[in-house]
Amino acid sequence: MTRITEGQLARINLDHINRNRERVSVLSNEVDTGVKVRNPKDSDQAAIISDYQNTLKRIEGYSNRTANVKSFLSFQEDALAQVADILNRAKEVAAQGANETNSSTARAQLSEEIFQLRDHLVTIANSKYQGKYVWGGADDDDPPYDGNTYTNPSSGNASVRYVFDNETGTAITRSVNITEDLAITVNTPGNQIFDGSIQALERLGRSLAGYSTLPASGAPTGGGTAYNFPSQFSQQTDDIQNAMDLLETARATNIEPERVSLSGRQTRIDTAEALLSMTKNNAQAVLGTLQDADIITSATELQQAQTVLQASLTVSAKVLNQSIADLL
Repeated sequence: MTRITEGQLARINLDHINRNRERVSVLSNEVDTGVKVRNPKDSDQAAIISDYQNTLKRIEGYSNRTANVKSFLSFQEDALAQVADILNRAKEVAAQGANETNSSTARAQLSEEIFQLRDHLVTIANSKYQGKYVWGGADDDDPPYDGNTYTNPSSGNASVRYVFDNETGTAITRSVNITEDLAITVNTPGNQIFDGSIQALERLGRSLAGYSTLPASGAPTGGGTAYNFPSQFSQQTDDIQNAMDLLETARATNIEPERVSLSGRQTRIDTAEALLSMTKNNAQAVLGTLQDADIITSATELQQAQTVLQASLTVSAKVLNQSIADLL
């Protein structure tokens, strides 16, 4: 029969005390924090907990990206709303200028507002968002529209011609994954949106200012001559009316479709956000069942563990006193 020495008995008591103290510490932490499992390794369901934690990290990344994309598209929508207002105002001025009760001098005065509207539209087309040109494709260093010239006149607003920069990268569209399965196109090349509007405004402005624009249709090439008044007064009227039609065509075929597209993309983002939120809530709920403590149960077990610890300390004290008495 193996005899347990007093030293062994003391070590056994000390082990019991340490285990009881650790148990009290764990349960106290559960009661204080409401968390039962802090690290996956502390649970026998470590793999599941780790998977859900990684899922929440991915959702957070997608949510941040989605918010940025949504803001970017909203910026574009606001800009195109301004463009629509510009075109509407230009049509009003064009209708006024097409009235042949206006002299060529009065028409020239109206041209100044049209050129201001054109310049404003070009500023919008060259907009930046977070340091990058919105409608410049992958070319972040240069504005999409550069200034060029017409042959006639040689100076003034009617001499300025804006041309889309067709360098490598300007026609590229960018897509961003806002979920694992959904990518959103975040930009459209600027020439597909703004060329028609800018060219229509330039034709209108030049017509009102007293200059024809060549070719008669399509993108201006920089050619054109001054009207010979009064013999070409009717030709000026026809060109003003044609430019007014081009404004409506640009609005209907370029600006409005892009606004509809932006709205559709924003709706898809809203749907993605709702799905991300649902997935996040589900993941948090599962993690809660795996990690969160039942406060009532933990508090009850804590009280029991404290009682056990106190008992072990009492027993240890008695054993120690008895051992001292034997020595004496």
